[in-house]
Amino acid sequence: MFVSTSDRRTCPDSCPLKANGCYVVGPVGWHWDKVTAGKRGDTFAGFLEKVRRLPGQTFWRHNQAGDLPGENEVIDGAMLADLVKANTGRNGFTYTHKPVLDRQNGPVKENREAIAAANRDGFTVNLSANGLKHADELAALGIGPVATILPDGITENTTTPAGRKVVICPAQKIDGMNCARCRLCARGQRSVVVGFMPHGAAKKKAAAIAAVN
Repeated sequence: MFVSTSDRRTCPDSCPLKANGCYVVGPVGWHWDKVTAGKRGDTFAGFLEKVRRLPGQTFWRHNQAGDLPGENEVIDGAMLADLVKANTGRNGFTYTHKPVLDRQNGPVKENREAIAAANRDGFTVNLSANGLKHADELAALGIGPVATILPDGITENTTTPAGRKVVICPAQKIDGMNCARCRLCARGQRSVVVGFMPHGAAKKKAAAIAAVN
């Protein structure tokens, strides 16, 4: 499956997992460091050309590490629009921790508008929640599907405090399942929240964050 990686500087400081529970460690983390340092990768224009060359209906993931275009809390709307256009006829999806709630700092209104436009135009941007309560806040915005980390002890499908259905990532529950086969996170119009059981070397930190959010 075609997968991209973006500069670490795209990740917002408002993400509580940043350097404190992020699953991106080991080989992917080392690769991420080299991309950030400019030792690997392409220009954004070169990347867009690679996306445009993907066969029609190709299913692909943007950012196994990193966030949407734009440094720190900001989404670069023009760059995201270019990516959405390059994805036309293809099935790209991604996740973002960029701030979108009024109680957060940063250009939240502009970020919401950019994410809503991307989802409307066929590039699925999942809003990344830090827990079940946070998932309800993000879902209430109505600008895109939601995915969330889960606290310890939740290993089966559940609901948010507001009653939204949460489906545990099938790749974490079914032998032989993977993103390329599942594609749940790429469904931009879905009603369910996708829940991820914390994994990786820092899973205890991620679970603790989810427990209070």
